[in-house]
Amino acid sequence: MSGDVPALLIVDDQDTNQRLYRAALKDIGAELLAAGSGEDALRLCRERSFAMILLDVHLSGMNGFEVALRLREAGLAEATPIVFVSAVYVHEANAFRAYRLGAVDYILSPVVPQILRAKAAVFLRLHRMRREAEEQARAMERAYRELRSAHTELEHFSHSVSHDLRTPLGQIAGFAQLLQARNGAQLDDKGRECLEHVIDAARHMNGLIDDLLDLSRMTRSELQGEPVDLSALAREVARSLNDASLARPVQWRVQDGLQVHGDPRLLRAALTNLLGNAWKYTAQQPRPEVTLERTERDGQPVYCVRDNGAGFDVQAAGERLFRPFQRFHPSRQFEGTGIGLAIVQRVVVKHGGEIWAESAPGAGAAFCFTLPPLADARTPLASAA
Repeated sequence: MSGDVPALLIVDDQDTNQRLYRAALKDIGAELLAAGSGEDALRLCRERSFAMILLDVHLSGMNGFEVALRLREAGLAEATPIVFVSAVYVHEANAFRAYRLGAVDYILSPVVPQILRAKAAVFLRLHRMRREAEEQARAMERAYRELRSAHTELEHFSHSVSHDLRTPLGQIAGFAQLLQARNGAQLDDKGRECLEHVIDAARHMNGLIDDLLDLSRMTRSELQGEPVDLSALAREVARSLNDASLARPVQWRVQDGLQVHGDPRLLRAALTNLLGNAWKYTAQQPRPEVTLERTERDGQPVYCVRDNGAGFDVQAAGERLFRPFQRFHPSRQFEGTGIGLAIVQRVVVKHGGEIWAESAPGAGAAFCFTLPPLADARTPLASAA
């Protein structure tokens, strides 16, 4: 019969009993094998596995208890349920001994066929469930190995991108700037404009490579969970943005006491992109304002970065909002690579949270997300790599 069909082992030295058990278990969906002695039972258990062993206690020669002990000592049928059958019930110590040897049941003869069949059907279902669980575990192990292999290939690709693309880009930008410095005066207006385009394109491409590598790292990195002061992180990022453009101060409003549980490095990257976007898209406001605050939704804390900037059409953006390379404003109006929000989404999801946007053209934007609260610090962080 097929190796996929489970098997039941009947161990009894009486032909009459074997025929009775076979009749009771006919067409139950399992291969029925019989052993007339303890030695035969041990041999069969070395050759294959069984979903259940029906074992007579009073075998001639090696009795049923000795067979069970030998099976366990040899490491055979360790996960196989043993049902002992005895024609004589001498003392409850017999049952206790059987259970110590791994029995799951102890029944008296004469066996009621319907009861035996019902018990066997249960063990067959458990056997199939165990086989399915083992197959799923093997499939998960294969998937994990494939994922690790893909991550390794992605890391190698990232290193290749970093080296093989940065080098020629640096040369393009360097020679263009050298040409601009030495021969810019000899070029006409159109020539100088073209040269500026070359330098800007090289700078933009270099920034794009940086963002792609960041996105790759967000996907591959392991979470290091610890208490994080989100308020302090946001203020550090805000100071850096203000220092980078002293001519355009932004009014930052960061709520105190925003304590979460997460990876500080990844959360810094997320806040850098969210607050950086808010800073960028408020450029045309006479009084730019950016807020980080905590609200609640369904009793759970929600963290929102709000600005009074250009805004965008959330409905039109749809599912593209957190995809890489998606832009919702002309690049000549607001610079960027279109990867920042994808990085933020990776970080939030990696922490087991979710993120969404609320915005309208000309009405500013709000990006709200959830994170594990500090009370969950002892709970391992969820990861969706």
